[in-house]
Amino acid sequence: MIELSALFLAGLSLFFTGVAGVKAQLQRMSGRRLRKMLSRTAGNPVLGTGLGIVAGAISQSASVVAFILSGMVATGLITVRRALLVVAASNIGTAVLVFLAAIDLRIAILYIIGLTGLAINFKVAIRLTTLFGALFSIGLLFFGLDMMKQGFAPLPQMPGFIALAAFLQDWDIAALILGAACRMFIQSSSAIGVIAITLQTGGIFTELQAMLLICGCGPGVALAGMFLSSNLSGAPRQIIIFQGMINFIAGAVIGGLLMVDNALDHGSLLGYLDLIANTPSQRVALLFLATMTTCWLAGLALLPWIEPLLNRIEPPTQTEDVSRTAYIHDEALEVPETATELAEREQLRLFNLMIQLLDCVRDDRTTGEYDDPEALHEGMQMLRPEIDAFIAELINRELDRETANEILGLERRQEHLDALEDSIAEFVAILRRNSFSGRAADLIDRLTESISVILLTTQDAWEHSDAFETETLMTLTADRGDMMERIRIAFQDGSRAGLEEESAIFHATMLFERIVWLVRQVGKSLSGSARHQIARDISATAAE
Repeated sequence: MIELSALFLAGLSLFFTGVAGVKAQLQRMSGRRLRKMLSRTAGNPVLGTGLGIVAGAISQSASVVAFILSGMVATGLITVRRALLVVAASNIGTAVLVFLAAIDLRIAILYIIGLTGLAINFKVAIRLTTLFGALFSIGLLFFGLDMMKQGFAPLPQMPGFIALAAFLQDWDIAALILGAACRMFIQSSSAIGVIAITLQTGGIFTELQAMLLICGCGPGVALAGMFLSSNLSGAPRQIIIFQGMINFIAGAVIGGLLMVDNALDHGSLLGYLDLIANTPSQRVALLFLATMTTCWLAGLALLPWIEPLLNRIEPPTQTEDVSRTAYIHDEALEVPETATELAEREQLRLFNLMIQLLDCVRDDRTTGEYDDPEALHEGMQMLRPEIDAFIAELINRELDRETANEILGLERRQEHLDALEDSIAEFVAILRRNSFSGRAADLIDRLTESISVILLTTQDAWEHSDAFETETLMTLTADRGDMMERIRIAFQDGSRAGLEEESAIFHATMLFERIVWLVRQVGKSLSGSARHQIARDISATAAE
């Protein structure tokens, strides 16, 4: 029993590692081209259903498909709505396993882990390293689930389990509960089917109880999903909750029909199965297919209105809200002239989020939606590549000279914004890691408030496209190198701070200089925008 528990715990650890790895690697692969391909496939109901069935048949586990899709949702590769359709259809695909007499993927999984691991470590095909990393993580996910199944594979042969099954023989509902409990640990509905056949052919369970054991997999999937997704939050966890909901509904519906039919002494449902199939294994396969098809139908029925409910059950996190683009989208690329304006609005939104990030460590905070600096930084880290990719895509379009110049200006500004966000995040991290006191605290407060004033001035200049405000910004962001050096020397001469605090102050002042310089570069790009705005206003006035 100790060895089996060790197998289960090791498998659980590998499973969580695989889930985290899939998310991390997919985040690196989340290019616009791949996202468009997945969007087209999953956006089409027929193609999305087909993709889900194939994924379920290959993976032999709809839960695995759900966790992989949750990683895709977390990285923006696919929307929640489109992922839900694929998850619902993947349940049908898992029924193929029962009819094909259990394809064993363990050897294939070991090859995937071995080959991709070697390719990563020996730097084979470096351009494909991210793909190899994703496959390696998926392999770990599968391997972890397989180890968890192995840990409880001897369960039907254990005397204690057989005694429990015999004790519960007189209560049909107990078979349903036992099926749910087994599914939580065995992590394979098809394996529950094998256990059901074993108990039925051994005379421990009746055929009805064996069927109810399979129906119990539905609630078991829901409970197991809640446990295994405990380290997820927001939209990724919504996928797992949806998978649990439709499985619970399917298990409850099929199990309820069987129990009602038995209570009325009709026996018609089992009779219909007898007409179609002659052996217990065939009847189990048909019942499994019926249950999985009910999952898919339940998913289709819930799909039109389930998203608001999922948002209430598992609200999107601050990171997800921040990482979603508000203005840029693929369709906007078709008209580059207006796409540049949308890109600039998205850049301004990114800049406003930086102000909120700094506000997280200020006493006199401005009003903002977000108050978690880690979530803000993580969300902006995901948002920035979206803006970069959008601008890069624009450059490849056919452009007139004016639009091309605007896009090049946007590209340069985005480089400065990316560096600015990193610098502000690092400055905020220093303030959160250290407890400053005395002169050090006063100096840090002055630096923080100075950065806040400069950022708010930039925000005003950007939003109003005002040349005077831009010139004011240029004055505020003049070279501060000499002043910062004097401040550092004065602090060292008159302070009794420890080495760690002095180091933090030195780092903070260096970051202050960098932030001021980067804001100045952004301001220079705004002065061009202000001139363009004035020119447009003059042209509009002349036209009137």
